Amino acid sequence: TLLGATLLAALYAVAPLNAQAQGPRNFATLAMVAEPQTLDPMASTADLVGTIMQHVYETLYTFDAKWNVVPMLAEGMPKISADGKTYAIALRKGVMLHSGRELTADDMVASLQRWMDQSPRGKAGGKEIDSLKAKGPLAVEIVLKEPYAPLLSQLALPSGMAAIMAKESIASPLKDFVGTGPYKFKERRPDQFVLLTRFDKYAARKEPASGYGGKREAAIEELRFVPVPNASTRVE
Repeated sequence: TLLGATLLAALYAVAPLNAQAQGPRNFATLAMVAEPQTLDPMASTADLVGTIMQHVYETLYTFDAKWNVVPMLAEGMPKISADGKTYAIALRKGVMLHSGRELTADDMVASLQRWMDQSPRGKAGGKEIDSLKAKGPLAVEIVLKEPYAPLLSQLALPSGMAAIMAKESIASPLKDFVGTGPYKFKERRPDQFVLLTRFDKYAARKEPASGYGGKREAAIEELRFVPVPNASTRVE
């Protein structure tokens, strides 16, 4: 299976390639509407950027097939204080970054701080946050100024996303794309392709796949996203 609703249309192009693949490698060439303006998932709310980079980065929460918010990197739904201002979030144990080490609360805090500084969505949500801090190796606390119902939905959006990344990779502009997703970044050649390869140490959730949520499986070893602006050529 592929990862999310944004790639369902591409299945028609992927399936024949996958079925005909010979030898130990299988791959898919995906014709995209344009060259992505950036690969930084926080710098743009464009669907094209999210479509590619949601394979590399994941969020604390995401949406299931019925558009309910469900946990992804978070262990479960947050514990919310009675006044609606404090969110206690536990991370899943054993989630590996593409760099080879385990994801920690420090990565999450650094990532969300960058999201609030860089992303248009994050800037809006950040205005409602009073404090953000790690409460242990795999726990984070978010304290709001006032109750703010859209918080989890904003953390779950796949565009302008609150992508969780290795803290040591965080920079402006972003040069190293180190996430937790089922694919890792390999190469970009502007106006030619973006190449992603399967991450063999990916830690999938146990729940059945549903929308963007549940178990994700990288069934195809290599994804090559190619800009093809002409619609007729894309169909071919």
